[in-house]
Amino acid sequence: MSLRPSFIPRGCFKEIRSYQKCAADKGASQCFNDKISIMEVCPDHVLEGLREKKKWTLRAELIDNDTYKRAMQVSDFNMGRSVSDLKLKTWDYGKSCNLRSDSLYQDDRYNPIKYSHPHRMDNVNFPEQEYKDFFGGTLGDAEKESYEHHQLSMTDGTSKAMGAHMAQKRKSKIQNAKAAVDSANQH
Repeated sequence: MSLRPSFIPRGCFKEIRSYQKCAADKGASQCFNDKISIMEVCPDHVLEGLREKKKWTLRAELIDNDTYKRAMQVSDFNMGRSVSDLKLKTWDYGKSCNLRSDSLYQDDRYNPIKYSHPHRMDNVNFPEQEYKDFFGGTLGDAEKESYEHHQLSMTDGTSKAMGAHMAQKRKSKIQNAKAAVDSANQH
């Protein structure tokens, strides 16, 4: 079910507006004739729609009132108690009180070793992410560095690996030329 706007014919709408003005000025009990004229002018499907709309609004109001009453009800634990019954009235952490602030570093709530969170991607939930690399870094760092080394740049379309390869080629050409010159000089 869904609520959709129902369009009321113009004459019916005028009669409803005149009744609403009369009810606002004089009171609903004084405007009985205007109410009858609504019944005479409006078609049956419009009157049924107005009745359904009134039912829906009353039902929604009833649900809202019940929700408010449930929310404002005193729980069984607090029945017969008041704020003056509290013995701990300080928010200072660690001074004979169990209340704690929402500070990130106030206590160890966010320490993943003490309090693990199953939704977090850390080495407490996934031990294979633990620092195990002998040469430094953690697992996966070498793969990441290799990926970045071979990633193409947006400006010239080359990567660091391409530059290193070209430098190695130039270096080997220079070494070959040097070797050729040295061998020619010795003969």
